Amino acid sequence: MFYFIVVMLAPTAMLIVGLMWKISPPPYQSKGLAYSTELTQKDPDAWVMAHRYCSRLWLRIGIITGGASAILMLLFKENYSSFWLWLIVGQMALFCVSVFMIDLLLKNIFSDNNSEKKK
Repeated sequence: MFYFIVVMLAPTAMLIVGLMWKISPPPYQSKGLAYSTELTQKDPDAWVMAHRYCSRLWLRIGIITGGASAILMLLFKENYSSFWLWLIVGQMALFCVSVFMIDLLLKNIFSDNNSEKKK
C-alpha cells in the first residue's frame, strides 16, 4: 500500500494543480504556486496562456500517468519493490517535458523577434 500511495502522489498533484489553474488561474505576477518564468513575468498575455495550457496539459498527464501507474501497480503486485521508483522517474520525466513544451510554446509566440514581426 505504501508504494502505491507514493507512486500516485505526482499524478494526483498534477491533477490538483491542473484543476486549480483551470478553475481559477493565479493572478498576474502572484507569488507561490504559479508558472512563473522571466517571460511570463514580463507579459500578462504570456502569463494567462502559460496557465491555461499548463492546466490542460497537467490534467491530461495526471490522468494518463495515474491510470497507467495504477494499472501497472495492480498487475505487478508481487514486484512493487523492484519497479515503483521507475514509475516515479517516468512521471517526473513527463512533468519536465511538459514544462519544456509550455516554455517552447511561449517563446515561439511571445519572443522579442515574433513581437517585432507582428508590429
